[in-house]
Order: sequence, then C-alpha cells, then structure tokens
Amino acid sequence: MNDMETLREAFDTPKPPSPAVQSAARAALLARAARHRPKRRWAMRALMVAASAVVIATGATVVQVVGGGEPTLPAANAQVVLARIATAVQKKDFAPPREDQWIYTETRMQSYGKGYVGKRLTPQTPLTSTVEEFWTRADGKRVGYKVDGKLMTSNPGDQSPENNYAMLTALPTDPDELLARFREIHQVNAADQEDWIFERFEVTLHQNIVPPAQEAAIFQAMAKLPDVKVDESAVDIEGRPALSVSRVIDGWRNFEILLDPTTYAYRGRRETAVADHEERYPQQGVEMFTLKDGTPVPSPPRVEWSIEKGTVWQLFTRTAVGVVDQAGQQP
Repeated sequence: MNDMETLREAFDTPKPPSPAVQSAARAALLARAARHRPKRRWAMRALMVAASAVVIATGATVVQVVGGGEPTLPAANAQVVLARIATAVQKKDFAPPREDQWIYTETRMQSYGKGYVGKRLTPQTPLTSTVEEFWTRADGKRVGYKVDGKLMTSNPGDQSPENNYAMLTALPTDPDELLARFREIHQVNAADQEDWIFERFEVTLHQNIVPPAQEAAIFQAMAKLPDVKVDESAVDIEGRPALSVSRVIDGWRNFEILLDPTTYAYRGRRETAVADHEERYPQQGVEMFTLKDGTPVPSPPRVEWSIEKGTVWQLFTRTAVGVVDQAGQQP
C-alpha cells in the first residue's frame, strides 16, 4: 500500500478525491493515527509521507542525541511518581475553551521523512526537522492547517478523543473506566493493546488541551499498564532536565513521554531503538511457490528498512499550545 492508497481510506466513497480534498486528508492524517493495529505500521509510513505536504520545512538536519539513559525506577516506584503527577495536574489552573474557539498546537518533528526506506538507520543518520501548525475547533467540527503557507480548513471526518476536545471532556475520570473506554474505542489485537493504549495517551496529551480531571486519569491509567517506567533524571530533546514516562513498544522502541519535571506539562515525545530491528513487508508481485507435496510456501518478506540499537526513531517537541478565536491565529 502506498501513501495515496492510505489517504483514499479516509474518504466515504471510492470516487477519486480532488487535489484540495487530498490536501485536507493529508492534514487529517497528521491529527489521527490508524484505529486498527494490523494497519498501524502502514499508517505510520503514510503519516510521515503526508507530513511533507503540510509542514513548514526548516531546511536543517539534526544529529541524533539520546538523553536520559535507561529509566531505573522499578514499577512500584513508577506508580508512586505517576500518582504524584496525577495529584499535581488536578490542581492546575484551567480555563475551558468555548465550543466556537480553536485549540492551536505547533509541533517540531524530527524524523527521516521518506528517506529511510531501503536504508539501515544508525545513530549517525541525520534527522530532518519540520514544523507543523494545526488548529482544531473545540467542538471537533473543523480542523485548520497550512498547505504551502496558505491556511485551509476542512471537516475532519471520524475522530477519537485524542484530537477532539468535545469527546475528550466526556471521557471517564476513573482510571479503570478510562482504560476500558480506550479499549472499546481502539479495538486492536490483544497482544498489542497495551502498547497501543500507551501511545494513544501520549497523542491525547500532545494534540489537545486536557482538562485536569481527565489528565489526572490518564496518568493514573498509565500506572496500571504493565512495564511503564519513569526516569526523573531524563533530559529532553532541547537538552533540558525532564521527567520521562516510557514503555517499550513492539519489542524494539522505547516510547518516551517527556514532561516538565516541575509542572508536569507535556513537552514532547522521543522514540529510541532499544534493540536492532528490521521492518519486513510482503514482496509485492512475488508469487508463492509450492513444495513437491503441494504445500504452498509464501515468498520471504523483504526488508523495507532496519534500525540499529541506540538510534533515535522519531522526536516530537510541542513548541506552542493555546486557545484562539479563529483558525490561523496564534496564542
């Protein structure tokens, strides 16, 4: 599947979309990930390709720096820290937006773009830095983004609470009920479910402004997921002291949520390979062969790309967030 095939899945009918609608779909892909885990790796590729259509390129490359080291707190202590965070965020000042207002986010993404296909990624492989501005109406009915510097808005289509403030405010504030709700929303394979939910919690913190009660429930729910670690001596993407909440995803990448160590405000995300990994896909157009006894044998998958242990996979820094009255405005 290529990126345009992934984009077409966003439309209700098989009629080929217009160029304007394709641009809107690319932006919408940035705001929400695939709902079904089996398609997730393809969705990740499409998200990175789609990003090039709507981000503002800085023209710079970034040498990878992995900060913070391996989290050392055992699970019990991680639960204590997460409980402390939950208590603190419940007390934060919060002014809810009106339904007609817009939630603005600006994010700097450092990734390989389309250049990683067919390559082996190492700590010496440079990352390309891009910046994205995004607006979402608080009632969830419109999204705004820039294409070639021009502001565009569109109907976002199907959404989930991660990127829809109206839906987010309706989420349970009890952590067990919140976990149950996310499992209901995101029906994925049982083996992948805990990984996926942890990632969706990060997306919620990243792409929205979160009411204190729901934010506290998110951190309390994280404490109930297995193998979640906390590092209070981490360093964020900018080299500042940070608090890292992490979990190893898919068995090879350490997925870190980076927080301000004092206020616990969300800062960004870092994904680092903790093991050598090869991403394999079926070979397109290669037929199966048959053994002498008639048993069909599929052709071996080809290696799409590989990554070396210790290599940063992706970095996201949220550089601005706030509430504005119109799409196109900044806080």
